[in-house]
Amino acid sequence: MLRIGLLRGAAILLYLGPVLAGAADFSWSAVPAFAAIFLLWLVVIRPQDWPEHPRAWLALPAWLALAGRAAVQLVLVSACFVFGRAFGHVTGFEPVFGVGMPLALSFIAVPLARMVFDPERGLAMDQLLDEALLGIAAPGPARPRGAGVGAAQLFAALDALPADAPLTEVEACLSRLDGQIQTAPLYDALLARVQAAPMSQPLCAAFVLHATSQPCAEACRGRAAPVRALQVASGDDRLLALVARRCILLLNADADAWGDCPNAGALEAARSAAGPGAAAALADLIALNRQLAPLNGLDPAP
Repeated sequence: MLRIGLLRGAAILLYLGPVLAGAADFSWSAVPAFAAIFLLWLVVIRPQDWPEHPRAWLALPAWLALAGRAAVQLVLVSACFVFGRAFGHVTGFEPVFGVGMPLALSFIAVPLARMVFDPERGLAMDQLLDEALLGIAAPGPARPRGAGVGAAQLFAALDALPADAPLTEVEACLSRLDGQIQTAPLYDALLARVQAAPMSQPLCAAFVLHATSQPCAEACRGRAAPVRALQVASGDDRLLALVARRCILLLNADADAWGDCPNAGALEAARSAAGPGAAAALADLIALNRQLAPLNGLDPAP
């Protein structure tokens, strides 16, 4: 509740700036400055609405979207100016101060909002609302909580793949979600899906690929995502070899992921039941696991 109250206070400061500027009868030339602050507020509160990569700004739609948002903010600030002037003329309230004061009031709202607002939580709530609306419009099987439209599209694409689909096709399905859903919510959605029977081969492969990726290791630190991947791959030599290769790549890039990866005992159990190819890949991972054990304060198993 405290965070909500602080966020509301920040929003009041944001709008109070142009209202006071209007009451003080400032020039309309101050409107673009306030509009820029309002745009910055949108960037902080809804970062998912803006292109994540610089190359995305080379596309015309990104600039059209920016122009549309800027126009809306100009109209909003102008309305605040008009309200402030009308309020001042009706009540006789005509404050005397420099233009820097109302600009500072609006600007300070931006870092205050960033301190108290979690954009990822806001995105998860948006996805949950989208999912609920879709469920009302078209009742059907329950979607994973927090998966959102992007995850539902991924599941549909994976269900359309044959059981022996190459990994490149599964990777292509995952890559289409870039920028549509955050890493941790996607992991939650995939985990919920694989825990429901039946599991398709493409779905299991997608889970393994995502759970053993470096972004997932960073976003889901402490949740043992690669261990889950090994469990999902159990009994499938192709997926077991994939888990081993991906974990080796992950550990070589990020030794801190060691604690989330399967331990030597679990890997040995999987290796003993695997075919020659998967067993060899798992043996390489076991060797790396034991090599990194001292770095994590443990003695390597014999």
